[in-house]
Amino acid sequence: MTTPGLQTEAVDEDRLRLGARVRWQGGTYRVQVLQGPEVQLGCLDEEGLDARALVSAVVGSDDFAVLDEDGGQCEREQVADTSRLSLLSETERKLVRDWERHLRELDEGVPPDAEEGTLPRPGYDPGEFTVRERLAAKAAEMKSLGFRHASPGTIERRRRAYRARGVFGLIREIAPGSPWGRTDERVVRLLLDEVRAGLGESDGDGSRLYERLQAAVRREHASEYDQLMVSRATFYRLLKRLDISAEALHWPADRRLDEANGAVAPYTPTQARRLGEQVQIDSTGLDVIAAGDDGRPVQVELTAAIDVASRTIIGAMIVPKVPGRGPQGRRLGGRATRSFDAVLMLAQALAPMPARPGWSPRAMAERSEMPYADLVACDPRTAGAAARPVIRPRMVVVDHGKIFNSEHFDDVCRMLRIKVRPARERTATDKAVIESTFNAIKRRFSQYVAGYTGSDLRRRGKHVTDGPLWSLNELQDLLNEWIALDWQQKPHDGLRSPFLPGLTISPNRMYATLVAAEGHVPLTLTAHENRKLLPFHHLMVTDKGVRIGNRTYNSEALQEYKGRHTGIAGQGKRWQIRYSPYAPRFVWLWDHTKDDWVEAEFIHQRLISDEWTQWTWEQATLNVLEDGGRKEDERRIAREVSALRERARRGPDVPRPRAPHLFTGPALDLQVPVADPYEGIPDPDPATVVRAPALTMAAEHLLHTAPPAAPPLAGRPADGTGPALESEPAGTADVTDPDDGPQGPVHTRRSGALSLRGGAAELFGMIHSPARQPDSFPDADALDDEEDDGGIP
Repeated sequence: MTTPGLQTEAVDEDRLRLGARVRWQGGTYRVQVLQGPEVQLGCLDEEGLDARALVSAVVGSDDFAVLDEDGGQCEREQVADTSRLSLLSETERKLVRDWERHLRELDEGVPPDAEEGTLPRPGYDPGEFTVRERLAAKAAEMKSLGFRHASPGTIERRRRAYRARGVFGLIREIAPGSPWGRTDERVVRLLLDEVRAGLGESDGDGSRLYERLQAAVRREHASEYDQLMVSRATFYRLLKRLDISAEALHWPADRRLDEANGAVAPYTPTQARRLGEQVQIDSTGLDVIAAGDDGRPVQVELTAAIDVASRTIIGAMIVPKVPGRGPQGRRLGGRATRSFDAVLMLAQALAPMPARPGWSPRAMAERSEMPYADLVACDPRTAGAAARPVIRPRMVVVDHGKIFNSEHFDDVCRMLRIKVRPARERTATDKAVIESTFNAIKRRFSQYVAGYTGSDLRRRGKHVTDGPLWSLNELQDLLNEWIALDWQQKPHDGLRSPFLPGLTISPNRMYATLVAAEGHVPLTLTAHENRKLLPFHHLMVTDKGVRIGNRTYNSEALQEYKGRHTGIAGQGKRWQIRYSPYAPRFVWLWDHTKDDWVEAEFIHQRLISDEWTQWTWEQATLNVLEDGGRKEDERRIAREVSALRERARRGPDVPRPRAPHLFTGPALDLQVPVADPYEGIPDPDPATVVRAPALTMAAEHLLHTAPPAAPPLAGRPADGTGPALESEPAGTADVTDPDDGPQGPVHTRRSGALSLRGGAAELFGMIHSPARQPDSFPDADALDDEEDDGGIP
């Protein structure tokens, strides 16, 4: 088989013919002799020397080139490319073939389809006519045949292109174009730049992209804008040719980014030939709602690790996903996957998964395709375990999440001699196996679990949280059973039997095949070593012990390290204290001088008297702070933790009916401003205010009652002087205005009990009259007459 390099070299040797003028080693030579693998070169430079060398050494030189008679470099001969003919239309293809026929007749004297022995037509014999004469004859002929562009200059340019690049060069001359049509390449480049710049922006339609393209062309090529800018219709056709869907501009930002950074065909599957050679780890939402520690519904998140070689899920961890509360930067609480969860998942992957009571017998390792007897012989912990293999990771592939980039996760992987390889940003193909596994878990497990929510709110059912929900621990057990019973024992499309490649096998069968080839050496972690997987703080031991967060731990053994130097440069008296977020009741001080652990208990544990977690403590702290307490009040927070645990045992509160509030609509200002009647009036001066005179008689003499009414009669006389009708209430009478005549209108006023007639000035004048005797009072009839007179102007 000839390599591409040898093919190029053979082409160059073909051009290295006798008499050819070449450039080699900085000099100009003429080929004089070709004998076998050697060539004799005659130097054309004044001070140069002739040379004899191997043909491969001459043509393989970096500066080798074949020169024409004028000293210019000739284009390298290439194999003719006719593949683009299939992309041309029928008219363009016929035009290219017609030009090829005319150009060959111009050089050879006869058309390519002429029979052997055919004589050249007049004017085309190369032996009689020069190239210039033949070009003139061909131009006249082609113009008479109707060719539009057939001048001698055009024919000569296309003749050179055909001789240099064959039909491909002729296509570029006759049918110019590109995958994006006649649009200038600079415009296409600007369009692609605008598409990439808008990947992370909010969605929009094609009109916004077209306007941005206009601005970019005007900015970069202002003088050529009218010639370069395409119309709106051409713009949409260009999007279609570039495989950019206008509907894709409306996709969510994360989907557009994933699509832009996706794999480019042909796709290369991730491969691994050994167990644990590559383990992919990632986190995702499980699309299930569970009952949290406080009895309330919470969303959950899944972190899993899968072995690429056997497609075994070696670890899976479910945690609640709850947002924290508080202002930005001081937010407290909240729960999601943390670095410790990923570390705990790795620790669980190194030990057999114990089976739980009530599981199906087919989920046991002894009933599976795993080599159970051999595994129990080398690791007794496998006895009674579930049908999930133990695979020690050699390398883990993670994304750029905080939990995998943490110092704690990196330290644990280094301690377990596990290499960590981060995937490329927004390149899902680097973790394609775990991404595909998550889709399978949601399709084959999540949708069958009570509390399933769907992938987003548009797919969520009604009243999901009103139904029965699994607790977090119960949901974890369900997932572990499903992994052992379903995932590990069903044939996987990505696994093929090494003996029968057409047969798909299960992850457990693939594990049995691979473990038989390389063996199994378990990594048993003791309790002493497991504590080294916990997160830690460097703290100084005081009289009160040590403080982690807002909790205090102390013990007699811990007090022995009070004020004691660690002996480590730069660490001083700060000792390494480790704790478990899932069991923060105890902490452990690591004494590196003895390689031993010193235990200390939370000082207010007696107030809780139950199991609790870091997340429960944070929720209790939030409740205390919202109630006006302090973060340092550990006793009060401990009592709140106990109250939360008690509430979780009771379950959610019974919903109480609430009175509906009236819908008032949007707030609308309907009050018209009224002018202040006192505006412009100055405030009174207290020194100028005159005291009002006091009453000189009792109020009962001013507000008197009317005289007794006459006995009710059947009617009233026509002149109106008779008593009131029977239907009128007692104590009321009509008073006729005396100015009205007998024929005029009659104006009446009501005079009843406790009536006060007249103005204030007349009243005070009557009371304080000098002729009035204090002991004499008018009778009721006289007072009524005075009131009537005072009320008439």
